[in-house]
Amino acid sequence: MTATRRLFFALWPDDASRRALAAEAERLAPRCGGYPLPAENMHVTLAFLGSVDTSRLEALVDLTQAWPALNGEWTLDRLGHFPQPRIVWAGSQTPNEALLTLDAELWQALSGHGFTAPQRDFTPHMSLVRQADRAAAQSRLSAPLRWRFDHLALVESQLGDGGSRYRTLANNAV
Repeated sequence: MTATRRLFFALWPDDASRRALAAEAERLAPRCGGYPLPAENMHVTLAFLGSVDTSRLEALVDLTQAWPALNGEWTLDRLGHFPQPRIVWAGSQTPNEALLTLDAELWQALSGHGFTAPQRDFTPHMSLVRQADRAAAQSRLSAPLRWRFDHLALVESQLGDGGSRYRTLANNAV
């Protein structure tokens, strides 16, 4: 039997931004149904790889650590809802070209390692509420949130009784 790990590439906001987003999730959850994500789980998924054979892990760690330094900024000012998988999320009214470019470049690099990009447009977002029965009544965050993204992370998702736990395996922080 081959060992696998559930992996994804992500950007993590700073502590203050995660706390602000968690407070927004707490405010929205009763109105949308579902449950708020905890602050430590707030992130932007760039590339979800799914179950990956552990023999491929070293190459992904190397790719992550060799990734050029990031220096971007993103303003979250919009709320959205994905009916399936029932998620209320925070995102932007206008596309963030730096995030779209980063996503495209990451998938291009991953294609050299045998991974295939999903056949859908990338919608940069941060999940706030899971199992949401309905969208938020308003379409904007209570206050816009700006944060700088400065490193890419390779993350393992471990599913458990209390939900997902994330563990950073590598990043390109200097």
